[in-house]
Parts: sequence; structure tokens; C-alpha cells
Amino acid sequence: MGQPPHRSRPIPVAVVNDYDLVVEGLSAMLSTDERLDVRQRITLGEPVLERVDVALYDSFGRSEPGVAGLLELSREPLVGAVVLFSIDLPPHAIDEAIAVGAAGYVSKALDAHQIADALLQVAAGSQVRAEPAGEEVPSSELVWPGRDRGLSLRESEVLVRAAEGLTNAEIGAALFIGVETVKTHLRAAFAKLGVRNRVEAASFVHRTEQFRRVGEASGRT
Repeated sequence: MGQPPHRSRPIPVAVVNDYDLVVEGLSAMLSTDERLDVRQRITLGEPVLERVDVALYDSFGRSEPGVAGLLELSREPLVGAVVLFSIDLPPHAIDEAIAVGAAGYVSKALDAHQIADALLQVAAGSQVRAEPAGEEVPSSELVWPGRDRGLSLRESEVLVRAAEGLTNAEIGAALFIGVETVKTHLRAAFAKLGVRNRVEAASFVHRTEQFRRVGEASGRT
């Protein structure tokens, strides 16, 4: 990835996800970079209220990796460009995201400054694939549901999908991991949360504020 262009004013951006904690945490993280103006969060299905140069689409809680959502956003006239924000995606998944309208991919292993660099490149009209040189380990600046209970990002991602009733095979397909890996993450999550099975885990997720989706408190689905 090349050097981002110099801009006299910060670029307007939006964060896209359905989970309150994810959106709030990512917005706070990006707001530390003065080159970005984090104006709004976008929940798919709700109206976009103002023009943004870039929408950063966080794949947390979505599937394969939210291709339908990427397509929807790419057609939104108030969104200049859409960037997929995820981790450990295989090249073919990134290619698919770009094929349906994404302007690129940014790894969750990058820090706020590196993410801002990528978004500036996109705002200038470039396509980006911003990934670390080595292993993709989630940035310490990120937050996700259950992190304070010791859940890794992958464990949290697996847990929320299990709570929604997805099978192990469906979870694996959504995250591009094997079924045995899904089982390993679930066992680890159960142990950390002190629950015995998927029913108890789902109950924990649905009653815990951190796992609340945008609009759940008002009854919106």
C-alpha cells in the first residue's frame, strides 16, 4: 500500500455493523486519527443520513463475509466507497467482496493509523488490500463482545453465530474455518463463560448488554 495523499480536511467516514459495542469501539478507535471525521454509524436496512467518502464495513456477526450487505452499501448514493473490515480472510473471499462492489479490504490486525492510511487511499480512488506482513492477530485497540470475559475475537464471532442457531458447518463457512476449529472455539468460549452447552451460551448472549444488536432494546429486528 502506497503513501496516502495529503488532504487539508479530514475525510467523512462511517462505521457499519449491527452491534453497539463493535460500532462504538471502532468509532472511538478511528476518531483518534485527525485525518478522519467519523460522522455516523450505519446499520444495514436503516437510511443513510449524510454523505460519507468511505464506509468501513465490519464483518463481525455477518456471514460469508456479508456479501449482500456489501452489495447494498455499494449501491447507496450517499456512500462514496465501501471497505471490508475483517480478519484472516482467504484471497478468494476478498476477491468476492471486491467483485460485488467493495473498494478493498482492511485487516483487523492493523492499528488505527494504518487503517486511516488505507481509508485515505480509498477516498482518493484507489483499491486497497491492507494486511500485515505476518500473522493476522487482532489489534489491541479493537473491542468486541466478551473481550472483557477473556473471549478472543474468533471465540466471540463463533459464539454469536451459535447463539443465532447456526450449525457448526454454517459457522465454519461464514468464517472460512473448519468444523473442528469451530468446536474448539466453542469449547473455549463455554469454559471462559462458565456455561455447559449451546443453550446456556445462547441465553448468556441474549441477556448480556455487550452482545446487544443495534435496535434490540426498542424491539427492532
